Amino acid sequence: MNIKSLLLGSAAALAAVSGAQAADAIVAAEPEPMEYVRVCDAFGTGFFYIPGTETCLKIGGYVRFDVKGGELLGLDANGANGRGTHGGDEWNTYGRFTLNLETASDTEYGALKTFVEARFHAQSGEAGGSSLNFAYIDLAGFRVGKSETAFYTFVGYAGNVIQDDLISGGIYDANVIQYNYDNGSGLTAVVSLEDTDDGNQGGRDYVPNIVGGIGYSTGAFGIRAVGGYDAAIEEGAFKLRADGTFGGVSVFAMAGWNTDGAVKNAYATWGGDWAVWLGASAAVTERVTLNAQVSFDDNDALAAVANANFTVVPGFVVTPEVAYYDDGTDDSWGGMIRFQRSF
Repeated sequence: MNIKSLLLGSAAALAAVSGAQAADAIVAAEPEPMEYVRVCDAFGTGFFYIPGTETCLKIGGYVRFDVKGGELLGLDANGANGRGTHGGDEWNTYGRFTLNLETASDTEYGALKTFVEARFHAQSGEAGGSSLNFAYIDLAGFRVGKSETAFYTFVGYAGNVIQDDLISGGIYDANVIQYNYDNGSGLTAVVSLEDTDDGNQGGRDYVPNIVGGIGYSTGAFGIRAVGGYDAAIEEGAFKLRADGTFGGVSVFAMAGWNTDGAVKNAYATWGGDWAVWLGASAAVTERVTLNAQVSFDDNDALAAVANANFTVVPGFVVTPEVAYYDDGTDDSWGGMIRFQRSF
């Protein structure tokens, strides 16, 4: 074999090997990583895009455990909650899990939002249960669905104490067709058609109840007024509330008036013609806030409540509270402590 033949044979062998290796080197491209969760910050903290859509979702809620005692807040001899009956003689425990789901998306009419809240609970002497407390749709200022009456939500609840309704300021639950106005400079208003069951002698009617309100706020100071008409009883009620903030202290004063003090209705559930609620909150430290409330009505009922909110860690609050109630003929005390983890 001469040198020329050897070189030609070696070149052919190398070419064959190189071709085989080139064929084996073809590798499929790696798939692009999928984005399972995209943060949606257009509607606030906690929202994320539902995969494959432009709708944002937020999941939240809390786990709560209450321990109550005393004549006012304990269980009575029949195992019922003694609140307001002065009959509690046993301690009372209560647990609740609340799940909130919110959605939001942009439309040509503004943000389209929904809110749902379901509660699961169990109390001493009672079987566990569940309830759907909110399920409504918001668009362009309109709200339709299951909510709470605007007679409460527009002016606000009676302070930051747990037992804020020992003197009741109205019913809570309502199915609503509602319009909320906000000019962005402090002026707000609401008109609400409501389907409620007042639980009193008026029963129900085919005509909806009506609530209307107007308010103005500068941030540090605000005033709001609201009126409700119970169509079944053909009577109603009004509330006027003022709020102020002075450094780390916030205060409020709220008054309610019944158009017929001899008859309670869906919006006037206190005793007599009128009722008053006064309250204050003060931030003692970054983790401790003190709250107090005093309320009284035309039937000589008096309630006083005070508590302290201790933020153990962000999202976990412990609240001891003491309450006193006098219905004009008898009085009683009660105490409780609440543990709540919100997420």
